[in-house]
Amino acid sequence: MTMNWNELKQEITSLSEEEKEMIELTALLASYRKEKKMTQEELAEKTNLTQAQIARIENFSQSPSLRTLSKVANGLDLKITFVDKNTSELVNH
Repeated sequence: MTMNWNELKQEITSLSEEEKEMIELTALLASYRKEKKMTQEELAEKTNLTQAQIARIENFSQSPSLRTLSKVANGLDLKITFVDKNTSELVNH
């Protein structure tokens, strides 16, 4: 039986919700980078990070700071936004 990520998340009890969210976020960034056909080196150049830092973020061996996440998002032409958990509405303030 194959589980999808949402099913697997329910089974994982050794990680906090915050850790699971960080995994989802970094996996999303890595997937989006690949979708844009951008190498880690190219992203590193756009963000003033090293390729090694990008790799550590993408393989979950380093939890990036908010500043670093913002740099990576900007390097991918993305904007960090907030969504209300209860209403799923975008927070615009």
